[in-house]
Amino acid sequence: MTNNLIVTARSSKSSMRDELRKKTEEFLKRGGEIKQHNQGETGEPADKPRARSVFVSGEPRQTRTYINDVVSALDSRKKKKAPPKPAKVSKSPKKKIIYDDFGEPVREVWTDEPKTP
Repeated sequence: MTNNLIVTARSSKSSMRDELRKKTEEFLKRGGEIKQHNQGETGEPADKPRARSVFVSGEPRQTRTYINDVVSALDSRKKKKAPPKPAKVSKSPKKKIIYDDFGEPVREVWTDEPKTP
């Protein structure tokens, strides 16, 4: 089973210009006519009003939400942090190491108070 794939190469600008030139010459040879217009002339009739643009509608303008307000609301929510949870108090005894003046461990003592650094 073979798939027939058609691969088309992209046209370069010069090949597109050549093709456009050939089509224009062919159009003129078949009796076509190219009209010349002065700068600023339009193809729309001057006695009729212009058609309304597709971007303009008859509906009233809607109110807009300013993005600054939205961003500041998001930032304020981001800055609000949950209060820190209290440290868990362990009910089991902890081992505390007693050191001498030179930093050497002397003995271990089991205490009920939390470990201090």
